[in-house]
Amino acid sequence: MRTILFVFYKKGRELMSQQVETEFKNLLTKEEYEMLIIDFNLEDTEPVQQTNVYYDSPDWKLRKLGMGLRIRLYDNYAEQTLKSPISEHKMLETTDRLTHEEGQNFVDSGELKRDGFIAKKLAEHGVNAADLEQVGQLSTVRYEIPAESGTYFLDASYYQDQNDYELEYETDDFENGIREFEQFLVARNINRRETVQKIARALKYPNK
Repeated sequence: MRTILFVFYKKGRELMSQQVETEFKNLLTKEEYEMLIIDFNLEDTEPVQQTNVYYDSPDWKLRKLGMGLRIRLYDNYAEQTLKSPISEHKMLETTDRLTHEEGQNFVDSGELKRDGFIAKKLAEHGVNAADLEQVGQLSTVRYEIPAESGTYFLDASYYQDQNDYELEYETDDFENGIREFEQFLVARNINRRETVQKIARALKYPNK
């Protein structure tokens, strides 16, 4: 669950959304991941497959600002999303909605949408979208599971010759959310592990 701040529309098509994302993350072992597949009764559920392509400048302007920028490709549409930090577990997400063709064309060309809301927000931080380039790519197989105060996301991610497993919990209720997440891990004997954003994990292994 996410707190949507505002959305702009044009001719019936959503162009941009901006929302506060409160999330908790924990890396999993392969055994824990497989256990949760069973625990969540996901054996016969078809996961969502998505590809994230990450962008930054050659001198890592966005990383120094604590930001992350990606184009995410789904089966039938795409999104260009900028994440800006608010606090440890909160990020402001600004998203330009794209057609799948637009997203694929940007990925193939190595470029970004330069006339959208993200480009304007980047300019506010002194960053020119034209100066950004692809710095990494990550593919995720994702299961989405509704919960009492939020939503669980069970991910298997693949980048370069690496892969990892992760449980995310998104919520609008920070206090109840963190308590439920911690209790969930304890009840299943899953160790709490320091977990950084996917972009940071992918960039530890530069594209070959």
